Amino acid sequence: EFRRVLFRSLIGIKPEEAKNMTFQLSDFLRGTMRKDDKQLISLKDEIAHLRLYLDIEKVRFGHRLSTTFQLQEETDHSKVPAMIIQPVLENAIKFGLYNVIGDVEITIHIYTSNYLLFIIISNPYDSDQFESKKGTGFGLSSIRRRLFLLYGRTDLLETSMKNNIFTTTLKIPQYD
Repeated sequence: EFRRVLFRSLIGIKPEEAKNMTFQLSDFLRGTMRKDDKQLISLKDEIAHLRLYLDIEKVRFGHRLSTTFQLQEETDHSKVPAMIIQPVLENAIKFGLYNVIGDVEITIHIYTSNYLLFIIISNPYDSDQFESKKGTGFGLSSIRRRLFLLYGRTDLLETSMKNNIFTTTLKIPQYD
């Protein structure tokens, strides 16, 4: 509902941004419809899809949201389950922007080590509001379950909270 109201307000105030957002949404939705839960795709394609998602969120949150990608060059040929990163990023935006006043930077650090692709997403959170605004945990638990079904391992998703930074680490096995 909020997105519909935002979109309607954009049409009147910023018609060019509304037009661009329409194209971004259609590309994003087309990409999500093509993906299947068990399909592995290139990290490059997953990042392109994430950038579309982030462009849409930046229209919503304006200057408050900034994202930084730190990609190790060796990750170019990595494979990931389709749509595995987007829910983690959505979680970071939800808990980073909804509960924190001011500008928010979300970092996405991606590298490989010992046949694992590490995807580390960090966002600020307000420790005073974290407990009262806690979600259902469905997003992270469904990712954990999906990773177990794909790889038969329970150690591929970790979270930590330190110095008002929430960090989610995904580890994706890379087989030659």
